[in-house]
Amino acid sequence: MPGDRLFLVFALPNHPSLPVYLNRTAEISDGTRGMVPVLRPVFDDDIEQSQVWTNAEFAIQARDHWRGKGYSVALRDREGNGPLFEREATEAPRYDNSRSRRFVPFTNGLGLYAVPCNTPEGPRWSVRAIDTPWFTQDARHTAVESVFGNTPEEVAQKAADVWGQQILFRDPDADAREEQQRQLVEQENNRLPANLRPGDRR
Repeated sequence: MPGDRLFLVFALPNHPSLPVYLNRTAEISDGTRGMVPVLRPVFDDDIEQSQVWTNAEFAIQARDHWRGKGYSVALRDREGNGPLFEREATEAPRYDNSRSRRFVPFTNGLGLYAVPCNTPEGPRWSVRAIDTPWFTQDARHTAVESVFGNTPEEVAQKAADVWGQQILFRDPDADAREEQQRQLVEQENNRLPANLRPGDRR
């Protein structure tokens, strides 16, 4: 049985072989008025400066929380044993890579992109700040967490509730579809009847 002192150990994408520990959490805001601050982990490479978990159940909940946010994190004890309290290996991850992103329109005709993603809890949908022009126009998306939901409609509504209606935008593919439809109508109008010769047109 592992000891009663547990640590959250993260592997960061830019330094996957260098473990870092959860020191604390901090609310990060991009300074936009009305925006909800985002809770982010603050790391330290010194185990002595990291948070200590003495309750395994709380430690597992914290680990799963950060995994749900896309972080690579495991539980270890002070001696480095771990990862601890992992699910049985027979529990196959539920992935679904057959889905593609969808534009979810609201009643005003504007909407958001819902993007499929795979999480430890199974396939879900997310609205990412990087796919939202309101955030990307001045790089605010770098300080904004994605929003997750079980369906495209659910996650789009959740994102609008969290970030406000100002983030909605016109479907970028709508103009292309309308232009394609216009060209089809124009081609149809220009088509000559089978028994009409070019010189017969007035």
